[in-house]
Amino acid sequence: MKNHKASFVIRFIGFSAREINIFDATFSVEQNRQKQYSRLSVDSLQEPDLYLVNADDLKALAALVDMEPNNLRPVLLIGAPHVELPFASIERPIRWLKLFDALDTLMEWRLIMLAKQNPADAALIHNVPERRRRERLDLDLTDPLEYERMRSIPPQSDRILVIDDHSTFRDDLAMTLAHHVVPVEWAGDPETAAEVYVRQSISVVLINPQLGWFDPYDLCAAIKHQHRSSRVAVIFLVDKNFAYDHLRARQAECDGFLSRHLEQPQILLALGKFLSLRR
Repeated sequence: MKNHKASFVIRFIGFSAREINIFDATFSVEQNRQKQYSRLSVDSLQEPDLYLVNADDLKALAALVDMEPNNLRPVLLIGAPHVELPFASIERPIRWLKLFDALDTLMEWRLIMLAKQNPADAALIHNVPERRRRERLDLDLTDPLEYERMRSIPPQSDRILVIDDHSTFRDDLAMTLAHHVVPVEWAGDPETAAEVYVRQSISVVLINPQLGWFDPYDLCAAIKHQHRSSRVAVIFLVDKNFAYDHLRARQAECDGFLSRHLEQPQILLALGKFLSLRR
């Protein structure tokens, strides 16, 4: 019987660029382990299997409130927090064997909890909080009129638009979302897409940024401008070889990216933050 390897993704919170590089390098050279780990990009909308948190960073600990960790998405603290917290932890300096032992234990428990879930139960989608796009301030000095200008109107109903050269991804997503009564439109080019998102109320636009005959960041900016007074999410559907430009994406107000090769439940978990997903 073959000993199958399992891959898990981790969202890092509160670590320096130097520390992240060390983690990345260590994960990279440990590819022979039964359980393999990798870091999620900060711009990825994929839900993590685990949060790795710098316990010496107070802002990182405060961010856990918004993450709402649980047995399905546990937390591992690195270092000793100044307050008692109900999460697993390992001390600094990091001993890598202890780190992997702690990660493996948490993932074993997560797999046990997942096995107890009903695969057809979509309630998990609603339990994932929307990741905060701006940092929380302890003292809010913002003019209330500024909040009025920032406030946008949500679409009257859920509808997704996929901009891709083929309709395969759209077809699969439409079948998955049929249970939630969420229509999924498809357009093969920006011109056809404009006819859809100008004429209809759209909640989420998914763009294949690797088509080559248009600039995806310019298209994202155009869609956001068109929906300046309403709420629409623009997400890139990427392959592994796509280099996501963080600075251009922020300028275009792109909401992030997703791997187009994720399983449908993972896609739903990500999209659930932008949809009501009525049952």
